Amino acid sequence: MRAPGRLALLLVATATLAGCGENGRDPAPPTPAATPHIPPTAIEAEPTGTPAADTPVIRSLRLSGSGWQFDLDTATVGDATRIDVLVLTATVGAAPQRLRLDVVGGLAEAFATDLDGDSAPELLLWTRSGGSSAEGDVRGWRFDAAGGATAIQAPTLDDEAAIGWRGRDQFGVQGDALVRSFPLYRDDDDNASPSAGFVRVIRYRLDAEGLAVAETTLEPMDGTPQADVLAR
Repeated sequence: MRAPGRLALLLVATATLAGCGENGRDPAPPTPAATPHIPPTAIEAEPTGTPAADTPVIRSLRLSGSGWQFDLDTATVGDATRIDVLVLTATVGAAPQRLRLDVVGGLAEAFATDLDGDSAPELLLWTRSGGSSAEGDVRGWRFDAAGGATAIQAPTLDDEAAIGWRGRDQFGVQGDALVRSFPLYRDDDDNASPSAGFVRVIRYRLDAEGLAVAETTLEPMDGTPQADVLAR
């Protein structure tokens, strides 16, 4: 019977030989576990340059007229836009004035003008709804020499002027008039294809009560600014 010490030594030697690889070499080290896949965060997953749905789209604009200056900052989230206006009057030393307007849609264009010729400007904001209709409106303020502001807005279309209207309004300033134009649709037209062949043009004047219709005409679709817009 072998001594206990020799038996323990024999068992250790046997285990050592069993752990050796072929030709007595040490076995290959164990293969490391694969690194687990970690999905990207929401920010990394978004396309570069594409804002999140609740991130404001910022736009700044500076206009001047009659010696006045208007600094506009707009922030659009979804279908809502907030327009902040800093007004600097032509009077030296006069305190700046801040105005704010909340609209549905976005700001298409702004005009600093003097439609009534009183040497105090008006700031007109052309706003436009989203979607294929792109319904337009004009809102803004008229100012007096002391810097006082009175809100103004383009009148709504009356029943006759609204015949054939489905939006896609364009606004501009020509001389002392604010001009609105839009294509006319037949009942079975889709929004992308007005087929009546005419544009309704409405000219507004600015009087003591605000903007009022001065003239309404029909013009052929070809050769009008509206034709270029519809061709895009």
